[in-house]
Amino acid sequence: MAEQLSQADIDALLDTFTTPEGGASEFVSAAAGSGKRQKRPVETQAYDFSHPDLLSRDQVRSVRTVHEGFAQALAKRLSTELLTNVSASVASIDHLTYAEFLMLLPSPTVLSVVEVPQLSGNIAIEINPAIAFAFIDRLLGGEGHPLGKTRPLTAIEQGLMERVVEKCCQELAGVWNPLFEMDFQLQAIEGNPELARVIGPNEMVVLVSMELRMNEVSGVMTLCLPYIVMEPAIQRLSQSNMVTRKGGGDPERLRSALSRSVRDSRVRVDVEIGRACLSIRELMELEPGDVLRFSAPCRAGATLLIEGVTRAEGSPGRANGNLALRVDSARDRGQEEKG
Repeated sequence: MAEQLSQADIDALLDTFTTPEGGASEFVSAAAGSGKRQKRPVETQAYDFSHPDLLSRDQVRSVRTVHEGFAQALAKRLSTELLTNVSASVASIDHLTYAEFLMLLPSPTVLSVVEVPQLSGNIAIEINPAIAFAFIDRLLGGEGHPLGKTRPLTAIEQGLMERVVEKCCQELAGVWNPLFEMDFQLQAIEGNPELARVIGPNEMVVLVSMELRMNEVSGVMTLCLPYIVMEPAIQRLSQSNMVTRKGGGDPERLRSALSRSVRDSRVRVDVEIGRACLSIRELMELEPGDVLRFSAPCRAGATLLIEGVTRAEGSPGRANGNLALRVDSARDRGQEEKG
């Protein structure tokens, strides 16, 4: 026969599902025979339906790995182009709508629209004005100081930033192509973010934020990757990682393949005979027959730089009718210097 509940039992059951505030926050269970109640907290996690999770944890990890490789390659490339030390690192990976991304940007800024023909869409690359103007100053022969206050780019400055963004596109293609072959082609640079036609305002985008640092100046570069555009590449990235985790591969074969890949890589080799520091006025007044005084004596020889790093000293000359350099001494890895 069923036992009738007392008022105390009813109150205990009600307390199980409600709190004084009227919300379900804890389960209450009666300990058998003791009359004591034990509280067990309920773990809940909020879910924002306006920002669904685009990427799984494995995909986020894979995207980070790819762009960490991009950061290393970009730092080396910019160090060579700017003749100074540039570092880059992935700061965060997030996802927003494209409209929300635009709201985060300063105006004016340096926002590049980049076409990906193989995916029939565009991505965006935003470089914070603080580091962008430092790059421009360095390209014009300065020390790489940022501008005092933000302003739109002039025509000459925009041309210089196009060079920088094109280098970014080349290095970005270099890290993605082993997984998914595609090109990144600069279409335009906009100062006003609202004028950049990349994707619909409500489309979800993956944001890869990177910190760029040149000497004492730092700034953020953000890759805005519309998911609807990059989805095939991201899915291929996930499949590649699954094969890697399951198969592992023969270490000797992987080492041999890596060695062949490095052996066939192209590197930039420069020979520096001397350096001279000129003002813009002196540079504009240069005429045929003018003599430039270098910082080193004429018998000091020349310096061999590989990817902007000093690796050897030698004597310039000719070989088989071509200009050549005879290497007289090589530097150890610990003695390398940036050119």
